[in-house]
Amino acid sequence: MASGEGSLDEEDDQDLEEPRASKAAPAPRRKKRRVVDEDDDDDDDETPIAGGHYLVAAALIGAAAILPASKVGEWLEPRGPEPTHPERWNTGVNAKVRITLVTADYNLLGCAAAQEFDGVHCAHKSPTEVWPRTDAPDDFNNKANIVQPYRTWFDNKLVFVAGLWATPEVAYRLHSEPPQGQIADKLARFAVECDLTFVGRFDNVKLRWNPNQSWVDPDAPAWVGRAKSCRFIDEPQ
Repeated sequence: MASGEGSLDEEDDQDLEEPRASKAAPAPRRKKRRVVDEDDDDDDDETPIAGGHYLVAAALIGAAAILPASKVGEWLEPRGPEPTHPERWNTGVNAKVRITLVTADYNLLGCAAAQEFDGVHCAHKSPTEVWPRTDAPDDFNNKANIVQPYRTWFDNKLVFVAGLWATPEVAYRLHSEPPQGQIADKLARFAVECDLTFVGRFDNVKLRWNPNQSWVDPDAPAWVGRAKSCRFIDEPQ
């Protein structure tokens, strides 16, 4: 019958459609995680961020390169010894003065002047006359009151000093390294920093660096200091 066939057809259609409707919804697809190869040199790799210390150091180096004469450049460079300031010397002034010498200078260095300051004077009163001795021989008091000319380390300034060899450290060096019979150039040069009290300035003085040399005029104002103490310092070779 037509009506029966129609019903069967409708049922068949419903049976065919039901399985489609009963299917579960497909699960969402998971995104695959990208495995990063350690050896991957792809241009997309992120650039490491520099640390704070690195950035500060780089900035200082860059500033010193751009401004070598600025305070930054001076701060980065090691500082040398403080220069000597003879323009600050005057009677009664105390100053630290660095002096370079060898033990042979004890017998080699000399000056000649008629002036005397606070009991100290040159070994000679004039180029042809010696000062009369009024105290113990020099070998016993290490020329405590005898003025001699010296050069400063490192800037070679002229200074006259009395009593340098009588300070304990220098006196010990003199007696442990006696210069008698030694060639001065073969002796070890050393430097000392002395606390000086300036007692005056020669108006007319001659000096010599070796008894075999001629007397000469000083090349700077002849300030005279009395050594209160001296200590050894490093002198670069």
